[in-house]
Order: sequence, then C-alpha cells, then structure tokens
Amino acid sequence: MLNELYKWIVELEGSTYTVFQTILYALLVLLGLYILYRCLKKADIPIDTPLILTGLSYIILGGLLRVVEDTGMVPGPWWILFVTPQVYILTLIFAIVMLVISYQLQKNKIVVSYTTPFMLGGVISSLITAGFLIWFGFARAAEVDILAGLWVFLIAAAASIALWAVLRYLFRFEYINEPLYLVLIAGHMLDASATSYALEFKGYIEQHVLGSTLIELTGTPYVMFALKIVVLIPAIWVLEKFRKEEGMESIWHLVLLAMIVVGLAPGLRDVLRMVLGI
Repeated sequence: MLNELYKWIVELEGSTYTVFQTILYALLVLLGLYILYRCLKKADIPIDTPLILTGLSYIILGGLLRVVEDTGMVPGPWWILFVTPQVYILTLIFAIVMLVISYQLQKNKIVVSYTTPFMLGGVISSLITAGFLIWFGFARAAEVDILAGLWVFLIAAAASIALWAVLRYLFRFEYINEPLYLVLIAGHMLDASATSYALEFKGYIEQHVLGSTLIELTGTPYVMFALKIVVLIPAIWVLEKFRKEEGMESIWHLVLLAMIVVGLAPGLRDVLRMVLGI
C-alpha cells in the first residue's frame, strides 16, 4: 500500500498540474482550514489578525522547505515529504503544535503573549532552513543569480504599490490598509512577478492549468499579473462584505490565511529557485 502511494506521488510530482490535481489540492486546502479551525476552537485560541501575522513565518518556512527538495539534497524516499502538498501539511502540523505550546505558556503566565514564542518558532526554523539554502548556494556559486531575485522583488513591490493605489483611490476601498489585505496583495504580486520573470528569462515552464492556458492564449507570461488582479479585486470586495456578517470574523481570517499561502509560498519558492539556479 505504501509502495503504491509512493509511486503515485512520484508520478504526480513528475507531471504538470491537471484539473484533477488542482481540484484535489483545493479540497486539501479546505480540509486543512477546517482542521485548523477545529484545533484553534478546541484550544480556545482566538483567530485574529495577530495570529495570522505571526503565522506568516510558518508560510515562509513552508516555501523554504519546498525549495530544500528542489536542491536534490533530500534522499529518497524522504523527499516526498518536501513536495506539495505534503510539505505544507507538515508545516501546518508543526505550526499548530508550536501554537498550542505558546498559548499554554501565555495561560500559565510564563510569557505575556503567545504570539512571541509562536513567531520565534517560525522565525528560527525559517532561519535554519534559509541557512542551509545559503550554504547550498555558496557551494555552487557559479549558479547563483542574486540579481534575478532583486528584480523579482522590485517588480513585485512596484506592482503591489500600483494595485494598492488603484484599490484605494480608484475603487475607494478605504479598508485596503488592513494589514492582511496588504500582505495578500504583496504575496500574490510576488508570485506573479516570480512566475513571469522565470518564464521570460529562465526558461521555466508554467505547470498550472489556468496559468498555462492564459499564457498560451496571450503569448506572454506577464498575463499572470492580469490574472492576479482580476481575481484579487473582487475577492477583496467579497471578503470585506463577508467580514461584516455576524460571527464570520474567524472564518474571514482563515480564508485570508489560505489566500495568502497560495500566493506567498509559491512566489517565495520560485524566486529562491531562480536565485539558487535550480
């Protein structure tokens, strides 16, 4: 049974994304949100903005761990734990464990706020993982392209500022300065920037069904920015309407968390792969 599962995962990882895989991963995201919601409610941990913001370190950790597999340094069969979606499931489990421990420290008055040890757990883990990737990069310095990373971040920053300005002054979204909306915009613009740059200058191939279809139709990878904008503008508007419904604050936070993950984590992975030349 385990051998068949291993072969299936290997086959999935070696192929481009299909409609089936896209639906499967979407269902896994929903399942993960439900499990996270139940765990937080059972532990009586508030689902609020400080929780999501401090949890960003674990999103970064997931993206970094995904790049660890890309280096080819993880021996088989353990490498399957570091590919999508397994790596994000493991990161979620680790984050939940750290969160429960941190919240118990707060309840026992060992720390003032659970957010400090919770965030530190993600930050320290991310730094350790980043340290490995930096070592890997220096070991093959001829392949490292720091300039590509700088360009990607600059383009993402410019696109984020432009989209924020459009939403704030053209669409009159006065709530757009909400920190989580800003993180959402930045994460998806990073994803669009990294994908576009990788396809245009690094010879990468778009694996996702919708993205590859749009690129084929338009003939340019920069259509990814248009795709993100077309999705983000109505999504943010709907989210804000949803947020105002009674009792929906917790769900609003978790939905935003999921949307941030699907933008920031792959965007970070792509830019790091380009920098490391893998």
